[in-house]
Amino acid sequence: MTEALLTGKVESQKKPTRKLRLLIVDGLPESRSLLRGALRNIEQVEVARETALAQNVPDILAESPVDMVLFDQNLTDTDVFPVVRALKSKPATANLKVVLISARLDMETRRKGMEVGIQSYLSKPYDLNTLERAVRDALGRVSTNHKDTLNKVRRIEFFSEFTDLELVRLLKICQTRKYLKGEAIFREGEKGDRMFVLILGQVNIVKHRDSGQEVVATLNAGESFGEMALVDQEPRSADVVAATDCMVIEVHAEVTNDINDVLALKLFRKMAILVTKKLREYTRAVSAAGAAAPPQ
Repeated sequence: MTEALLTGKVESQKKPTRKLRLLIVDGLPESRSLLRGALRNIEQVEVARETALAQNVPDILAESPVDMVLFDQNLTDTDVFPVVRALKSKPATANLKVVLISARLDMETRRKGMEVGIQSYLSKPYDLNTLERAVRDALGRVSTNHKDTLNKVRRIEFFSEFTDLELVRLLKICQTRKYLKGEAIFREGEKGDRMFVLILGQVNIVKHRDSGQEVVATLNAGESFGEMALVDQEPRSADVVAATDCMVIEVHAEVTNDINDVLALKLFRKMAILVTKKLREYTRAVSAAGAAAPPQ
């Protein structure tokens, strides 16, 4: 039931029978209060419980099950990763959705998080849009079959310069997500904190006009999108919607920011080449249109 919530479906959906129940785990009272207040603005979400101590989480979940737990990484009583691993190892909480909130998200944090089963990440400081996106990410379908994904990624030109070892490492720090036909991957106006490489299927680039929605482009497996927002930090300029069932790899901004990491440098170089190529194509198109236009 919870996967239907907050997925960004284009088609109208039936209202959920109940709200998504969340547990906040954060050692700072003011931080819990801030998060609780922000979550009240997300219609389908209900903050069921909150606690300052991770050691209380198993008892809380046994007493009052929830759909999702939001852990702050700066817990005062323990390291968050063993706690999540323990929860995921128990049948009663194996399918629990987990969001990690942190002021220092980096490649190593993501690697540890994916190893223990964290589905989504929220970087501090956050706003309502990024919070809602983090909740939506946690509810999404994540591929955990790295061997199958690696075979698909090897055939994608974007990753042609990466070794198998680098691709394996990439899949340990970048989420591979699945979207059903009609689901929005992101919406116009959202903060651009990641780029995407399409592994399977097709997506439509959709612009909102006065006359309605217009599909301005359709992308196929092997193509990428969203990299411009990583460069200029501007909001998304269009919707991207799954035209078919599809699979994408998400590359977050912090993954490309580590200048001391070879994998990050390769990703940044590839992203720079893509941005340059798209700018040149745009310049040529504008020049051609200008040359063809009659004098005014």
